[in-house]
Amino acid sequence: MPDYDGGGLLNVPATVLDVLGARVAGDAPPLVGLDPKLREGVRQVVVILADGLGWWQLEMLCDQGHMPFLAGLRERARRRDSAQLIEATTVFPSTTAAAITTMNTARTPLEHGNIAYFVWLEEFAQVTAMLRWGPAITRRGSYFDDPAVDPLRFVLVPSIHARLRERGIASYVVEPEIFRSEAMTRMHAAEATFLGYVVPSTMGVRLRGLLDAPRPSYVYAYWSGIDTVSHLYGPRSDEAAIEASILDISLRYALADRAAGDTLVIVTADHGHATTDPDKMLDIVGDEELRALLRNPPAGEPRLVFLHTDRPKQVREHIDRKWPGLVTLLDRDELIEAGLFGRGDPIVARRRIGEVVALLDRDLSASIVKVEGQTLRHRGSHGGMTADEMRIPVLAWRA
Repeated sequence: MPDYDGGGLLNVPATVLDVLGARVAGDAPPLVGLDPKLREGVRQVVVILADGLGWWQLEMLCDQGHMPFLAGLRERARRRDSAQLIEATTVFPSTTAAAITTMNTARTPLEHGNIAYFVWLEEFAQVTAMLRWGPAITRRGSYFDDPAVDPLRFVLVPSIHARLRERGIASYVVEPEIFRSEAMTRMHAAEATFLGYVVPSTMGVRLRGLLDAPRPSYVYAYWSGIDTVSHLYGPRSDEAAIEASILDISLRYALADRAAGDTLVIVTADHGHATTDPDKMLDIVGDEELRALLRNPPAGEPRLVFLHTDRPKQVREHIDRKWPGLVTLLDRDELIEAGLFGRGDPIVARRRIGEVVALLDRDLSASIVKVEGQTLRHRGSHGGMTADEMRIPVLAWRA
């Protein structure tokens, strides 16, 4: 289950706000398990988010020797030697669009509305790829390419960068250069100073330079590669291991020779990965009988499908008949009431989450959108509720 009360990803940006004196009543609590000694005298917070580096993956990669720098910090944490490793949970769904928006806003998916990778948006009458706010059926393009469409009109909650700036605290975002003009940056990080990098190895160089930024300050750095290769080749693949090694080298360059100072460093992830078999995919998007029962095309995640329908009973019966025992069917309103998407006003979320939600586990995933006519055949997936997908590391130390 997602933890929004002190042991989850939501509580990482809440910790940033709290440590830098910008957290207010009504905000989520900071990480309850964080050692108070790691917070004392902090004037800069650095968060490195490694996309897709779940708890079990970090443990495996450190054990196998692929991440010696982080393995050394993990060992320090075990000895309680000025470092700490917390087992946390990500948001629900366990996916980048929801989690990254939470990182930038300190708000739950229910509040910020970027609930899944693919979401039916009534505003554009399309299933939308939420990381770029563009049609899901194409690989490129955003609704905001039209200058008449202002991305800020669709922002439901303020960014933490805006809140920090209001208090005179500088914030920096270190991301791939191609993200500079992307919808997510324009919507949820416009108030930060953007430092781009073209090749991944440069991230550590950018990060090292910002460790001497004027205080107080916040630095957020993002690494995408582990998620990409885990999707394509699987989270246990050699490709994933090598990508993790490159991240480790980058972090070592940026941080290894830094004595403990007034900077709190946190390495975390937006989700983990389940190993999935592309030959077992459930063809949701190609099921014409199911589509006839839906109000809108399928959306959501390969492991958590949103089915918008006015005939939920018939949808359930159809799925139970076609894929018996392979899908757990859930009710949208029950999920909202149980708090899985977080807290807050559910009006927007109710429009964006289908009345029937299909949850997959084991090595299963579903084809829900064809992108330029192609089905995405992943060997690693997320969005569901298995421990492999939901558990994330929070590794903290001072520099």
